[in-house]
Amino acid sequence: MSWRVIMTDTAKNDLREIAFSIYQEAGDAETAARFVLELREKCSMLEEFPERGANPKDHILKAQGYRYLVHKHYLIFYLTDSAEKKVFIQAFFHEKLDYFRRML
Repeated sequence: MSWRVIMTDTAKNDLREIAFSIYQEAGDAETAARFVLELREKCSMLEEFPERGANPKDHILKAQGYRYLVHKHYLIFYLTDSAEKKVFIQAFFHEKLDYFRRML
C-alpha cells in the first residue's frame, strides 16, 4: 500500500515563491511551472519510498524526525507518520538559505 503525500500550507507557499523567483529570473512562466512540477514529482516518489530521504546532519531536526530530499539546488523537508502512512511535506529551501532557523 502506498503512502499519502500531503503538502503543508508552508510548503505550498514555498512552491509559489520558487515559481515567482524563477519567473523573475528567466522571464518565462513555462520554465517556472516545469521546475515546480519537477519538485512535486520528487515529492510524489515518497508515496512508494517514504524513507528515501536523508537524515539531516543537525541533531535537533533529526531528533524531530525530519528527513529531506535534494532536487537540483533545493532541499525538500518532510515528516512521516508510519501509523497513518502519511508523508507531510514541510518546506522547500534553496540550498544557500539557512533552513535551520525557519524549521524551528
